[in-house]
Amino acid sequence: MSDETDETPIGDEPSAGQPVDPETLAAELDTEEAGLIATYDKMPLRWKLVALGVMVLIIVILLAIWHDLTFRWFEIHTGTVNESGPYYGFWSGFGSDIGEATLVVGVFAAWRHHSCHVRGCARLGRQVEGTPYLACPRHHPAHRGSKRSVTLETIHTAHVESKKSPTT
Repeated sequence: MSDETDETPIGDEPSAGQPVDPETLAAELDTEEAGLIATYDKMPLRWKLVALGVMVLIIVILLAIWHDLTFRWFEIHTGTVNESGPYYGFWSGFGSDIGEATLVVGVFAAWRHHSCHVRGCARLGRQVEGTPYLACPRHHPAHRGSKRSVTLETIHTAHVESKKSPTT
C-alpha cells in the first residue's frame, strides 16, 4: 500500500494540469468584457432608454423615502436654514462660491481655447498662417523648434528697415 496522495493546496489548482498564464487570463477577461460591450451595443436604443428611466426612477424613489434625512442635510450644508432671512445663508456661504467657480471655469476655457493644438502640449499658442491651428513657439514653423529664433540684431535690422521705407 502506498500512502502517497496527489493533493495540491487549495487555491493553487492549475486548470487541466497546466499553470495559469497571466497573459492568457487577461486575454480571456478582455474577451469577456468585449462580449459584454458588444452585447450592450447590440441592444436597441429603446431598451437603453428604458433602463436609464428605471434607474432614475429608483433614485427618485430612494430620495423620496429618505427625504427628511437627505433634504435636511442639504439645507444645513448649503446654508438655507436657520438664518435671518430666506436664502441669506446660501448667498453668504455656499452660493458665494458660484462666482469663484465661474472664474476658474472661464480661465480654463480661455486657456483651452488659446493653447497649442499639438497633442500633449499645454503652452499658449498663436495662429499658424494658412491653417486653423494654433502653435506655441516650440512647435510653430516660424520658430523652427527653438523658443525664440529671432535675435536682437534681427529685430534692430527690421526696425531700421521699417524706418527707411516710407509708408504712405
